[in-house]
Amino acid sequence: MNSHQIDQIFNFLDTVNKSEKTFDDFSKWDEYTDRSSGKLRYVTAIQLNGILGGGVSIRITTPKETWEVDVYGQIEVRPPRMKRSLRVNPIEWRPLRPHVNSATAPSPYGLQQYFDRWHPYDLNKPLGIGAFDQSDKGVATPLPRAISSFSEYLELCSEIWKCPDVKGIPTPPWSPQLTF
Repeated sequence: MNSHQIDQIFNFLDTVNKSEKTFDDFSKWDEYTDRSSGKLRYVTAIQLNGILGGGVSIRITTPKETWEVDVYGQIEVRPPRMKRSLRVNPIEWRPLRPHVNSATAPSPYGLQQYFDRWHPYDLNKPLGIGAFDQSDKGVATPLPRAISSFSEYLELCSEIWKCPDVKGIPTPPWSPQLTF
């Protein structure tokens, strides 16, 4: 990828980050298998400033067999001719493992470890495309406030992503069965 293409991608990501967003349509949770365990995902296309297009969606995933654990959401951008999607402002709540920033992360985040976290766009943009397609390690920061329920998680996502429709996502259909 040449520098002109990278500049075009970041110009679009800047627009995605700054725009007011609305759902094109409300979706439903669906189930899929990831590494032999059941997962739930909610994916819906979004409009930027009232305009649909550009391959932008919101994706939230969580394990099926647990409640309010390992919830991961992001704005997802699928640029043409790229193998990987780009994630903008991912927000992780009660993940299974912490994220440890690299020693080269901007101060005061170098070598910091976080469980509940998000990856702010403006902090990661200087790192290049790799921070967005996960080919390089991004910089995480703690969530701006404590979250104690799925509805509070959606409220925070709504604010960070500038997308009020996120608050209308239904609770995931977590399985009532215990697994061992």
